[in-house]
Amino acid sequence: MAPVGAADIGIQSTDYGPAAWVPANSSNYTVSSRESSYPINYIVIHTMQGSYSGSISWFQNAAAGTSAHYLLRSSDGAVTQMVRDKDVAWHAGNWTYNTQSIGLEHEGYVDNASWYTDAMYRSSAALTRYLCDKYGIPKTRNNIIGHNQVPGATHTDPGPNWNWTYYMQLVTGTTTPPPSWSTIVDNTTAGRFTASANWGTSTYSSQRYGTDYRFADPVAASDVAWYKVNIPATATYRVEAWYPAVAGYNATTPYVVVTSSGNQTVNVNQSANGGGWRSLGTFTLAAGDANKVGVSRWSGSTGYVIADAIRVTRV
Repeated sequence: MAPVGAADIGIQSTDYGPAAWVPANSSNYTVSSRESSYPINYIVIHTMQGSYSGSISWFQNAAAGTSAHYLLRSSDGAVTQMVRDKDVAWHAGNWTYNTQSIGLEHEGYVDNASWYTDAMYRSSAALTRYLCDKYGIPKTRNNIIGHNQVPGATHTDPGPNWNWTYYMQLVTGTTTPPPSWSTIVDNTTAGRFTASANWGTSTYSSQRYGTDYRFADPVAASDVAWYKVNIPATATYRVEAWYPAVAGYNATTPYVVVTSSGNQTVNVNQSANGGGWRSLGTFTLAAGDANKVGVSRWSGSTGYVIADAIRVTRV
């Protein structure tokens, strides 16, 4: 078993220039000499069911018994290579497909669409396009496949939230972000929600989105809880909010939407019509990754203001 050398950590990949190189433990892949030993015919798309940093650490663990060639981070599309293209990563659960494919692991969870950011889609598509050109892999869905499409697969990733249409358009260079683009940011979405220590956390209402939600007393100060959204293109978007409705919650909770022409505030009665997506309206949002929607504490009504989840959809 070859140890992970300190000198190898943090250097750039020699296979793909934009990627960092962090080698997987040698117990987790097979040394080979592709494409002499095996042809490279497929790109296999995975979802980690975990975090970028956690997956990197796991593939460095000799006990893992698994690996992938490249890992992609949700927040900004950063790429780390852990197995050389020439070597056989253990990712597909099928030896024939392992020998003939390159595996791409994407940070996130199959049941949470918010992890599939535009930054990650674009970075992954650029990598896939490069690999297809390098190894003569057709840029089709017969050769760029999900883990769930591998014969004998017991995994479902990348799952129903992965936008294959958009991804393949990015790979082939034939798209702008489609009208169907949508993303959800919950108060627990990593790196996407910020709030001061004045905001508490609660699981009181079963109408919550996800595991919990945030609450705070109204005050004559903004103290906004912000949702960060990576908007793919300046266009018109529908903005929706999810909150648990409880009698006594705030009747005029101010939602702040950062539009291309300035902030707009929409007041929502959070004591009613909870437990589902409620439209705040349609707005022109500027492209870029920034705080786009917030919940302010500056309300003239009594009762907790709630920050749970928001959804942004291009229309």
